[in-house]
Amino acid sequence: MSAGKDKQSRKGIGQYYSEPKKPTMIGLTPTAVEQLDALAAEFHLSRSEFIERIARRMIPVGMPGLSAVSSVGKHDEA
Repeated sequence: MSAGKDKQSRKGIGQYYSEPKKPTMIGLTPTAVEQLDALAAEFHLSRSEFIERIARRMIPVGMPGLSAVSSVGKHDEA
């Protein structure tokens, strides 16, 4: 899906990076998967490549004015 489709991936050698990708399982809600796919599509990337670039800090994460501490879980405190 991303630029550089002319590069051929070979077993044991990464297509875009100096190391190969390995399958990794994560659990997401259906809503999160839909939103992840929509965000990846905005960048013209696969879901996997989008997550890769976030992890490598090639795509910034977060919103201006928000701290790293999230309000996730606060609904459980009541």
